[in-house]
Amino acid sequence: MKNKSLKRIFGIAVTLLIAMIVMKGAVSAQDSDPKTNARHDRIVGVWNIQNTLLTCDTPGTVVGSFSALHKYELGGTGQVVPATNPAALSAHMMVWNWVQDNDYQFAIKLFRFNTVTGVAIAYTVIRGNVSINEDATEYTGSGRAETFDLNGNPLPVPAVCPSFTGTRFQ
Repeated sequence: MKNKSLKRIFGIAVTLLIAMIVMKGAVSAQDSDPKTNARHDRIVGVWNIQNTLLTCDTPGTVVGSFSALHKYELGGTGQVVPATNPAALSAHMMVWNWVQDNDYQFAIKLFRFNTVTGVAIAYTVIRGNVSINEDATEYTGSGRAETFDLNGNPLPVPAVCPSFTGTRFQ
């Protein structure tokens, strides 16, 4: 009886020791993973953004501008709240990833609606790059916005190339 108890205790101790070694290895592997780089999530938070909309075909031609909030969340998702009439646009959802140093890529998707009927008529995808300054208080970037019908076919509307500048919302 005593021998069985000692074997059981020894078996539990060995199992715990192995589990601790495996866990230590998993933590070490995470430390070398580039996704855990200390800089990768510095963009997380809310940013006051000024958007300048430029035509992609004739760079420098401004077609509009508006303010917005860009929210970057841990894990690579986010939201955009434009200071525009919400009747024609849905909420903007975002995915993002760290590229290197202070540079990030993002993709934003929003739906467009007929303002009279309220029916969804298209969606827009904005893909771009942003950089933050060294102390993570300023934000600049640019992108390309393309519009598609609800089946994913490109619509014959000129692409818009937004330019972004901003500061961290505090």
